[in-house]
Amino acid sequence: MRERAGDREGAENVAWQAADHGNNNAPVFLAEMREKAGDREGAESLHRQAADRGSSSAQVRLALIREKTGDREGAESLYRQAADHGRTEVLIMLSLTRERAGDREGADELARQATDHGRPRTLSLPRGTFRMLWPYGLDPDGTPTPRWQ
Repeated sequence: MRERAGDREGAENVAWQAADHGNNNAPVFLAEMREKAGDREGAESLHRQAADRGSSSAQVRLALIREKTGDREGAESLYRQAADHGRTEVLIMLSLTRERAGDREGADELARQATDHGRPRTLSLPRGTFRMLWPYGLDPDGTPTPRWQ
């Protein structure tokens, strides 16, 4: 409400108070509002501060921002940090980043890591990531299953 009323400082104070009481997403929501309003610098600053406090959501948002600006290494580092904080679904995002960069082997390895973490929902990703990487599935030992004849 404070953000919509133009009280940015008050909005930030409330968001950080919420974070201090365990809601790490409050600053992330505020940052997303700023991003939608066209304040990319303000949004990135809030995401950075929230990421420094351990918000995996902020780490993912920053990674997406870095990826858009071409900072692949920075994006990858942030995706890894988010995965280390329990957001293992970002391994799929990182896998797609590697795939787009032409690193098929790295994409394959990251997708396997995501599979090992038991992320079955990722099978239905819009791009069909696992189907794209392993059209015939994986054998029990983790190697790609060859085409059946």
